[in-house]
Amino acid sequence: MNAYGLAMSEPAAREARAAHDADAQRNAATATNAAAPAGAPPRFDERRLRTALGHFATGVVVISTGSDDTLHAMTANAFMSGSLRPPLIVVSVGQRARMHERLMSAERFGVSVLSDEQEPHSRHFAGEPQSWLAPRFTEVDGLAGVVLLERAIARFGLRMTDRHACGDHTLFVGEVMAFSLDERAPLVFFGGRYAGVAGAR
Repeated sequence: MNAYGLAMSEPAAREARAAHDADAQRNAATATNAAAPAGAPPRFDERRLRTALGHFATGVVVISTGSDDTLHAMTANAFMSGSLRPPLIVVSVGQRARMHERLMSAERFGVSVLSDEQEPHSRHFAGEPQSWLAPRFTEVDGLAGVVLLERAIARFGLRMTDRHACGDHTLFVGEVMAFSLDERAPLVFFGGRYAGVAGAR
């Protein structure tokens, strides 16, 4: 029965219950934020916020520091162009990541934008070791200590110019000293899953 005493089919009843639950969740979220003291930051369901942020589709990059025995690399998707004049790139790295400590003392670093053939590389450098994979990096002429991943669709050798604290992350700003590009299709990350770009080939 609905609120007016009319009989409802089971599918309709399920739809009505789902709509009621959704309204209840929205009201609860509103009430939670309304209850926060004036000037205090809003309180969100962190998991739902993470899901919402994951609805922004991004490319995938591998950040690298050092070379040979000191090489360290990490997958990231918080990457952006900061400026063309001067040419600046920004990456965001969590303060608990091992890469964060490396970048805090690095004078140079590299960023390699992955192709849709390099999902295994993304997983490997995100903490899911691919035992069969043998990633190959290439040195950048004139930039000691910078290596970039082979077959990436865009590769940037960078000089660290600035660091900015941003909550539990740090924004690292690098000036582009060298770059190369390829026309292969990019690897895409959306909603916690890998994907490709339709018609990109």
